[in-house]
Amino acid sequence: MTRPAKAAKEFYTESEAAAELKISIERLHSLLDRKLFNDGLPRPSSVSFQSTDLILLRFWLDQDQPRLIQMPPRGQHASSGAAEAVESER
Repeated sequence: MTRPAKAAKEFYTESEAAAELKISIERLHSLLDRKLFNDGLPRPSSVSFQSTDLILLRFWLDQDQPRLIQMPPRGQHASSGAAEAVESER
């Protein structure tokens, strides 16, 4: 038997949106300031969101997460034996 999908609310407050996104309100404000309210005008004191807005906010949050591990530039000495072994095979 399948569970019914969670019904989406029509509107979310800032605190509800932050809770749905599992982030702090401060991080939500930072994201809004960087991605949406970046034309020199201040962010409104209160913002409400629709469920489709949360999808876009989640996308922007996912963009902030690094996808790759930064490798040191060639020529720097590695501290691990495995990295030294790879270098010696070249």
